[in-house]
Amino acid sequence: MLTTSANSLAITGSILDLRVEDPGIAWRRMEPRWELIEALIGGTLQMQTAGRRWLPQEPKESDDSYKARLARSVCPPYYQRLEQMLAGMINRKPVRLDNVNETITEHLFDTDLQGNDLNVFAYDLARKVIRYGHCGVLVDFPRGDENAQGDRPYWLTYTPRDILGWRTDILNGTQKLTQLRLREQVVAPYESGNGYGEQIIEQIRVLEPGSFRLFRKTPSKSGDYELIAEGPTTLDEIPFAVAYGNRIGQLESTPPLEEVAYLNLQSYRVGSDLSNQLHIAAVPRFHLYGVPAELDEITAGPDSAMALPVDARAEFVEPQGTSYGFQFQQLDSIRDQINQLGLASVMGQKNVAESGLSKA
Repeated sequence: MLTTSANSLAITGSILDLRVEDPGIAWRRMEPRWELIEALIGGTLQMQTAGRRWLPQEPKESDDSYKARLARSVCPPYYQRLEQMLAGMINRKPVRLDNVNETITEHLFDTDLQGNDLNVFAYDLARKVIRYGHCGVLVDFPRGDENAQGDRPYWLTYTPRDILGWRTDILNGTQKLTQLRLREQVVAPYESGNGYGEQIIEQIRVLEPGSFRLFRKTPSKSGDYELIAEGPTTLDEIPFAVAYGNRIGQLESTPPLEEVAYLNLQSYRVGSDLSNQLHIAAVPRFHLYGVPAELDEITAGPDSAMALPVDARAEFVEPQGTSYGFQFQQLDSIRDQINQLGLASVMGQKNVAESGLSKA
């Protein structure tokens, strides 16, 4: 039995009966750390789509008021920019190859068969490693076409979300993968209809040394996965490499910029409150004093005039706005913290005290 808590990353118990599409214990332990970061990568649109998940509704706030506030809320892209910057610094110089076979060198001009050379591939890989804490690369080969002219190996990346489960063993003094389950999505033509349709097919690839199996999700309501292909491979190991950014175990990690993500979320929420308050309270309001309530509607504007009773007056009233300054200061403080964390990631954090002179 598996026991989890919404407010805890601790997982106790065992999973005794896993289906091929079910994630393992380590995946479930890491998954809560990915949700916020993935939402921030999606930007303002994804944060607004999630609604109350990341922008709570106040206890007495009406649904209409909340929807209006949500529509005005913009998520600053601090996390996105920092991830891009760090990945760019890692790949600021082109990859240099030494003593590499000419055939492999030629293949690396299109590493993933999608037109990306090794440098572009490495940049995208670095972003995913920074985002999740680690990322895997599988070297694949078209099934059954090993001897076909023009076919060749290519690289595929898998984030931890798509690495569902694995098994390892000590072989010849080295820890090796003995089983690996990878989730994939394939966009395929939809044969029925007018010939322009597309469908997303979900499948699970199970790799073991010397063999593979491929399971595909059925279109039925049950959504079961059925075996559609299996066979041997010519390798005695699984051709899967892992790049780590913040490793805590075999194929397990934590996002290096997780705290930056929470600061970005705090900035989003404070900015939403401030924008809402400015929209409501920072606009001057037209007030009438000494005017009977039963007086007909009065029009005010630069090209209009009004007649008021004796001793009555009309004026605009606006708030002092002194409380807004504290919220602006809070936003500046959050930005400073994010900048400091980003600088520490680039320069390396010091764990010893500095003298005043060296700090200066």
